[in-house]
Amino acid sequence: MKNLNKIFKNICMWSLVFSMTACNFLDTEPFDTMAPETFYQDKQECEQALAGVYSTLALQETYGNNYSLMLSNTDDLSYFAREAGSRPIVTHGAVCNTHDESDEKIFEVWKAFYDGINNANVLLDNIDKAKFDDEKERMRIKGEAKFLRAYYHFILVQGWYEVPIRKITVKNIETSSMEATPHAEALDWIIEEMEACINMVEPDKFDNNPARIKKTVVEGILARVYLWRAGAIGKGGKPFYELAAKHAKNVYSSQKHQLNRDEDITTIWQLMAGDGREAAKNESMWEAEFIGNRDNGNNTNGRIGNEIGILHAATPDNKATGAAFYCSTLILYDLFDKNDRNDKRRTLSIAEYKRNNKGNQAPYKYNASDISKTEFVERPCAKFRREWEKVTPQNANWTPENFPILRYADVLLMWSEAELESTGNVTEALKGINEVRDRAGIAKLEENISPEELRQEIRNERARELCFEALRKYDLIRWGIYVDAIKNKLGTALQDTRWQQAPKKQYKTGVKQFVDYTQDKHQFLPIPIKELSVNTKLEQNKYWK
Repeated sequence: MKNLNKIFKNICMWSLVFSMTACNFLDTEPFDTMAPETFYQDKQECEQALAGVYSTLALQETYGNNYSLMLSNTDDLSYFAREAGSRPIVTHGAVCNTHDESDEKIFEVWKAFYDGINNANVLLDNIDKAKFDDEKERMRIKGEAKFLRAYYHFILVQGWYEVPIRKITVKNIETSSMEATPHAEALDWIIEEMEACINMVEPDKFDNNPARIKKTVVEGILARVYLWRAGAIGKGGKPFYELAAKHAKNVYSSQKHQLNRDEDITTIWQLMAGDGREAAKNESMWEAEFIGNRDNGNNTNGRIGNEIGILHAATPDNKATGAAFYCSTLILYDLFDKNDRNDKRRTLSIAEYKRNNKGNQAPYKYNASDISKTEFVERPCAKFRREWEKVTPQNANWTPENFPILRYADVLLMWSEAELESTGNVTEALKGINEVRDRAGIAKLEENISPEELRQEIRNERARELCFEALRKYDLIRWGIYVDAIKNKLGTALQDTRWQQAPKKQYKTGVKQFVDYTQDKHQFLPIPIKELSVNTKLEQNKYWK
């Protein structure tokens, strides 16, 4: 899947050439290799600048590791399977909720997304002076840049609660200090921006290209934003559930996306790891795209498959490793085990084997009648696997594996949730979830189910379908149950004999610390102290004051 690779070759070294770093004002000198005054001459140069905006997604600080894993993969379904303090990564306490406003990794993520926002602003400031033979192409590039700017703001609002909304390019650090925008107001601006992009972006051309923004992606992400606006934090209620249902159903009605129903449910995951593209069904709607093996400088910075994925030992002729930092909790294990052991997603989500130093599969122990002979919590996420990569030679730690941002299954489940919460119509709400369940090979839900039962089934189905995809934490927060899910439900699971019998301390220590430290404030991240020291109008969010 190398659809942006040619452009990435040109922009990887200068993705911020127009940026003054929107929030890290410690760097005061702008890059001047390609000044905006002389660069934006034609469509090609605008496309290169747009690739610079996209490149924010392909950083170690964002979907390559820090945001997607360390800051977002902190929920009740997965846990960081290492002893606290045993690895440098653990000193950055977000993996165990031991962090504070001085955490460097949190600042790096904050900075990366604001840099992406500033790159988008620079492009939008200059695109109208460029020469285009087709004005539709100018509009399309504007739409993609506007959408990415809004999406990066959503990531920040969802992560830090209240942040500055930066609609213009940062040009002068002396006048760039800005207060945070109130949460609901920021969401409403994001929604307005995204709504405007629906008819600006490409409706058809990029249908089978999951690296690019198109109409269905805008509507799918809008459904996600509307659900957040409707829920426990956004507090918008029914009107926003109705709009979430509308946009999710529009994606469904477009008939541009389908669930892959091949016998092997791993198909799209193999493609994400191996630079492939599924043109026929387009189940993977939007991905953060990673490339290369660091051999020739033509690469992005991703650790997907290395830090998350099956345990993969290096062999004498292959240095590639999978550290398997993120393992399944008993909550996720039981959601599969007590539902239907024939669920096709079970072995995709929770590893059945590891790769030993001879390159062979070594199965995890399982004995249905003797729990002492079963390895329950030692099993890592299996959605990402070094064995599926096609780029050779493989790097020990850095990978070309893509990370999913939006999948069609997510849209179907958002549609079901939004229909239920806005209309209470069980028949309509069952359509999306039953399509997901049918693909997974498990029984469809019947129409005699109560709304309360269906609400829980939708939440459970999102867990089984979307675990390890940087979504669960934010689901728990918007449902208003994050602290209960960690402190009580995960805390109770830790006392289970199946967890206590794990032979190695690493499978108990980090997750216990996570449970013990979690408080209401950990629904959101603290605004970095570095930012507060330079943005004199910004105050710490209310959760961390």
